[in-house]
Amino acid sequence: MVLSVRYKANLLEMRSFKRFETELAHLGFSHFHPLAPLRPWVQRYFHLRVATDLPQSIEQTFYPDGGTSLHFYFPTPTQTLTQTPTQTPTQTLSSEEPQVLFHCGQSRHSHAFLPGIELMTVRFHPGGAFHLLGIELQDILSAASVTTIDATQLQLTGLDQLLSQLTETNQPAQRIALLEHWLLQLNQQQFGAVLSRHKSAMVGLVQANLPKLIQTQASLEDFYRQLPLSRRQFERRFKQETGLSPAQLLQLNRVKIARNLLSQSPNLSLVQVAFDCGFYDQAHLHQHFVRVTQQTPGQYKKRKMSQISNPRSR
Repeated sequence: MVLSVRYKANLLEMRSFKRFETELAHLGFSHFHPLAPLRPWVQRYFHLRVATDLPQSIEQTFYPDGGTSLHFYFPTPTQTLTQTPTQTPTQTLSSEEPQVLFHCGQSRHSHAFLPGIELMTVRFHPGGAFHLLGIELQDILSAASVTTIDATQLQLTGLDQLLSQLTETNQPAQRIALLEHWLLQLNQQQFGAVLSRHKSAMVGLVQANLPKLIQTQASLEDFYRQLPLSRRQFERRFKQETGLSPAQLLQLNRVKIARNLLSQSPNLSLVQVAFDCGFYDQAHLHQHFVRVTQQTPGQYKKRKMSQISNPRSR
């Protein structure tokens, strides 16, 4: 049962990205897989380039799933006219470096995409930003009321050089390659630092156990019994890396799968969705779904069906 549910969750995830390509086509949406060495930490790279001729900004809603994001906002390239009026204007790269923000919030939020904006995003798995960037989510979330931080204040190794390199091209694939090179260097540095402290057995402990934890039918008691650490030790480490408790991440993941099911299998009853996602019953699904999305499962399903029939409706 667990294997089939996990497979379904992976299939739903792949389908959701395909759906985003259609739903967000007006935002110039595309996504990229990370290189194999980065996949334990990085879920996807996203790229948006919003058309300049849109009449107004477009607002999108995002829901928490335990992951965090690093956003690069690029200045709009300037257009220069050639001497011949009939020729098409050419774009000139801006010398201004992109603004980079780190988002670590775990609540529903909306974002307005302005006409002409270009955005590149690294989406980290839970704990991924801790291992690659050295960011302790627990400290940030307990010390600040804001969940979006100017990443230049985090003193990330090599970030200044990366921002300078990103201004030298406007090609998404080349920018992703520069970004991955930076992340690979950070990965090597972090791994080397851990080995030098003789803590190699702890490398990737959270990531190694995430697949067991986020199975929708997982039992937390069974999960804790399989760990090489005590429950208290693991929960302390888990919260340091992800900013969440294992129970919180499990529920976020269940709601995420419920959202995907409601979007992709509209004929399923809410009772069936609740069972497939590991909730006790429909009331349990309703309770956690409202807490995460600020709407009922029925309201979410109705809105998604409306978006399918009218893709411009958000």
